Amino acid sequence: MNDLTGITVIEADGEDLGSFTHRHAKTVDEELARTGAVLVRDAAADGADTFRRALDGLGFAPLDYTERSTPRSEVGDGVFTSTEYPAREAIPQHCESSYAGAWPGRVGFFCATPPLTGGATPIADVARVLSDIPAEVVRAVESRGLRYVRNYGSGVGLDWREAFQTDSREEVDRFCAAGGLEWTWVEDDGLRTVRRAPALVAHPRTGQQIWFNHLLLFHQSSLPGSLRTDLVALFGADGLPNDVLFGDGEPIPDDMVAAVRSAFGRRAQRFDWALNDLLVIDNMRWSHGREAFTGDRRILVSMSDLITRADLPEPVAPSA
Repeated sequence: MNDLTGITVIEADGEDLGSFTHRHAKTVDEELARTGAVLVRDAAADGADTFRRALDGLGFAPLDYTERSTPRSEVGDGVFTSTEYPAREAIPQHCESSYAGAWPGRVGFFCATPPLTGGATPIADVARVLSDIPAEVVRAVESRGLRYVRNYGSGVGLDWREAFQTDSREEVDRFCAAGGLEWTWVEDDGLRTVRRAPALVAHPRTGQQIWFNHLLLFHQSSLPGSLRTDLVALFGADGLPNDVLFGDGEPIPDDMVAAVRSAFGRRAQRFDWALNDLLVIDNMRWSHGREAFTGDRRILVSMSDLITRADLPEPVAPSA
């Protein structure tokens, strides 16, 4: 067992992955508490069923994926495909569901089919990222907060039925009311939601202040090529499927987001997926993203340990 670029790597030496995690759950838990990211390599597995048994060994109680922001397919009880965006597109760094009122504490990834080229899942220590972001950017987002605006049903992005996993408007109403979302039903069977949330929070175990938000993934500047211009022309600046603004509704300048993107680029750690790799991360210590790829990449994902904003402590100021 050794640490490589901040990730604890454990070799399974060809053992069945499900059996391995049952026998070594304590070691994985200890390393996850220490480094926040554990990669189990060189295991034997047979797809989603083995992944599910491996999660059982680690005490995962898989969560439903609600208030979705990206397309996925469920392939088993609490096991999903990773985001089904075109292979040519990279996915910016983010902590899973950090835009929502609740999110997973642990996320497990399993490599069922490695890509031919590219396709890594880079991860970044969000406390260290925070220390690299220019102070003026941190002050701005910390003092003003963030405002996530989402529009469902335009034909671009997710329909509200897929995002909330229901055909019932009444169920969506209840979910939004209980989860702190502002929501409006609009014409053409559309839905618009707004959530105000902090950009920085405290880790529930350590109290350490961390960068925990969806700024990179939701900001307009992350849209590839001319897509941003085309979507704004089609739907208006406030009609995009996903967007993030300052809490008062003012746009966040592109150069601020670029500075955050640079900080993540400096801190991101990557490895090439190998068949049957299992990666488990603390979702509030490490963000993740996706490189563009070629070939038939298939990464499965499961989430556990629900955390809500009410669970968060007051942050401990970062050390000088």
